[in-house]
Amino acid sequence: MSDNTPDKSELMRSNIVTILFTVILLVIALTLWAWSSPDVVDTSPVGAITEINPWLLWGIELVIMIGLFFFASLSTINLRLMISGIRAGWTEMIALIIVVTALAFFMFSPELAAATLVATLGILSYFYMIQR
Repeated sequence: MSDNTPDKSELMRSNIVTILFTVILLVIALTLWAWSSPDVVDTSPVGAITEINPWLLWGIELVIMIGLFFFASLSTINLRLMISGIRAGWTEMIALIIVVTALAFFMFSPELAAATLVATLGILSYFYMIQR
């Protein structure tokens, strides 16, 4: 792993961008969840997407949850590095995987939560490989 750490201003800029993307993806996920309500699903964009192809909506939800994990994990890693000078460890990453998988489970479906879990573990292994 590289010993050179970025400057504080670079870390702050990176944190602002990744936290902004995390919040945007979380708002989009909450919007899709609200539009999936049985009361409004017929008049919402979720209903229109489901009429086109139900798997398309599932794919969109999965990509949003994967993006949410990706940017939230980058925010966690950079924020911990900025505060303590040490990158985030396994505890933070596993906790983040549990939170994102729980969000997918409670907001969408158990199947989407399982797919999110597999994808986030893949992203975590990618992060592990690039740090070497």
